[in-house]
Amino acid sequence: MRIFISWITKSLIAVAAALGLQAAQAQGLLFTPGSINFSNTAAGSVSAAQSVTVEYQGPTPFILNVSSVTPPANSAFTVVDSSCAAGPYPQFTPCTISFTFTAPAAAGPVTDAFRFEVDNLGTQSITLNGSSDGATPQSITFSSTPPSPAPVGGSYDIAATGGESGEPVVFSIDPSAAAICSVTGNTVSFLSVGTCVVNANQAGNGAYFAAPQEQQSFAVTAAPTANPGTPEPVPALGAWAAVLLSSLVAVAMVLVQTRRRVQPA
Repeated sequence: MRIFISWITKSLIAVAAALGLQAAQAQGLLFTPGSINFSNTAAGSVSAAQSVTVEYQGPTPFILNVSSVTPPANSAFTVVDSSCAAGPYPQFTPCTISFTFTAPAAAGPVTDAFRFEVDNLGTQSITLNGSSDGATPQSITFSSTPPSPAPVGGSYDIAATGGESGEPVVFSIDPSAAAICSVTGNTVSFLSVGTCVVNANQAGNGAYFAAPQEQQSFAVTAAPTANPGTPEPVPALGAWAAVLLSSLVAVAMVLVQTRRRVQPA
């Protein structure tokens, strides 16, 4: 009999200890899973959504009050759906939060949390972990050559190729050359004598850094002067003019001969 009572006593003590341990472990909010580890690492890539179930399972009180919820501050983690909000949390009534992770341009680990501020229990949170391989550099190369000379009043279609971000290469005139040339789209117009400087820029995205700015510079020269033209050639004598000239020459020779004859010896 003593053995049986002793066995019951030990069993009750064990059960009480287990219940006490479970109560201590479950006091407050239970997160399933307690943390999320995102596997995507390519800069700019977005993970599939992962969800966490939040449930109050504490023994007392029957309703837990959550005074505030704070989403992750790091923009790499995005809350795409949530039924969890500040307010009362009855026992065994779950809510769900779904997250995605966008690997940033900067390489390295990324950690943050979704936090619940619970009355009398302090902060309880879901841990979020991700990592990024880092963004890829890209560059710009001019594929057109400016004209030489580039006279005032002329224009030039400029062209350049960029990196693999898919963002367009955008041209602009450097402030130092604002009075020398202008650009609309990819057409550079020559305004006055000096050095034209065209800037080329390409934006980045999550997977690529912005390309370093490249410049193309060239001299704009004075517009050419008007061509004075060539003198018109003396028109050739017509047939009648040639006959007249010959007749005049013949008459002149006759007069000269006659004059010589009438002069005294």
